[in-house]
Amino acid sequence: MSLPSCEKTLKNARSYSEWQAAAQYYDVLKGFDQWRQRDSAPYYPYSLLQEQIYNLRAHRKQAQDSELVAYLQESLHRTLGELTDPQLYNHSFLGSKDLIDAYLNEVELTLNYLCDIDLDGISREQKQQLFKQARQNFGRTALMLSGGGAFGIYHFGVILTLLENDLLPEVITGTSMGAIVAGLVGTHTNEQILEKFSEPEKNNFSPIAWHSPRQMLNKKSIFDPKQLSECIDSNIPNITFLEAFQLTGRVISITVSPSRAGQKSRLLNYKTAPNALVSSACKASCAIPLAFPPAQLQAKCSQGKVTAYMESERWTDGGVSTDMPMGRIGRLFNANHFIVSQTNPHVLPFVGNTQRSGTLPFVLDLAGSSLHAQCHQMIVVAKKRIRNHQARLWLDRVDNVIGQDYLGHINLHPDFPLSRYLRVMSNPDKDEINNYILAGQRATWPKLAMIRNQTRISRVLKECTERLKA
Repeated sequence: MSLPSCEKTLKNARSYSEWQAAAQYYDVLKGFDQWRQRDSAPYYPYSLLQEQIYNLRAHRKQAQDSELVAYLQESLHRTLGELTDPQLYNHSFLGSKDLIDAYLNEVELTLNYLCDIDLDGISREQKQQLFKQARQNFGRTALMLSGGGAFGIYHFGVILTLLENDLLPEVITGTSMGAIVAGLVGTHTNEQILEKFSEPEKNNFSPIAWHSPRQMLNKKSIFDPKQLSECIDSNIPNITFLEAFQLTGRVISITVSPSRAGQKSRLLNYKTAPNALVSSACKASCAIPLAFPPAQLQAKCSQGKVTAYMESERWTDGGVSTDMPMGRIGRLFNANHFIVSQTNPHVLPFVGNTQRSGTLPFVLDLAGSSLHAQCHQMIVVAKKRIRNHQARLWLDRVDNVIGQDYLGHINLHPDFPLSRYLRVMSNPDKDEINNYILAGQRATWPKLAMIRNQTRISRVLKECTERLKA
């Protein structure tokens, strides 16, 4: 296979196995297989990893359990060896340095060794606490799903790829269209998700129904909220956040914004709003100002009856103020590593430049950052001068949209042609649904090695903790 044909296959592959075979050829043709075999590189401390591998093997071979326990308590943290540096994954599609794989193998062997043997002077309960504390210290990964109208169907491709490779994080946050995806994933088991997407075009992903001009004036919204409700109700059962967590073990959080001025956005999940209905949170999170009217949240009372949740409040799209609530997710669920699936049409043109190397992407990234800073400063000045309450409310919303951080540690985003942007607020047809999902899969395949490596230790700690608990 020639290099051009490899690149064409990588771009147009319709399955992971097809993409993976082309990536292997590509590595050989470009010499990246040899790059992986060489330990040395200027952007990570390879000598430190070599030392760690030697020490772990020696301690394990000589049954020096106290040294291994000390390693678990003191040396095991996410930044050891700077293994999250993107440059480590800018060469081969199939992974990074073989030395990194060797180090992660040694860590996994060590953790399983400590978990499964009897340690002198340490009871089973103490070992449980030891691993629980190590997991707390290390942190865990969260998947953040942005808004984006019809583009949000792309998230399903990301979800399916991670699920099929046993890499789907427990903590998932969604906003606007991302809320629908998070709500569906958080209320269905793995088997149900795979069955539901064996024929994705049979699902209802049609939330848009236009009002007539007269209705737009009367209802003060462009779209009919009934159509949105039907779309959400057909995909998400009538269960609470707590019931969803008990069903799937997944921690889903949905961001909503109050319609009243001066109020902060809320993050709804099984800890902050256990009795709130997931479907009602999705409807509120999709209520883009002017596009849909503000929505009311609903909850289940102790008798199982559906009632209003915070009856006097109405809620709108959470992405207006907090599209990526990384700070609050970190505090609530000990997440310190974030995978962001980004499909917001006002963000996509800028995201690609931050991920690419070269002079032109640098210039475009610099220009985009400068434009954002200037717009923010203009809004700050305008808010000082304008006294109209409603105008200040809209300026606050615009400033929130501009000033947010939309990137995480690992970023997945599509490269849609400009013509596709005309369809962002329309119901996708059968072919578009499949194409959006395929775009999500194609964007995730090259990042699987990075995701697998950067989440491996936290996944092993989770397995050990659960094994000790059982």
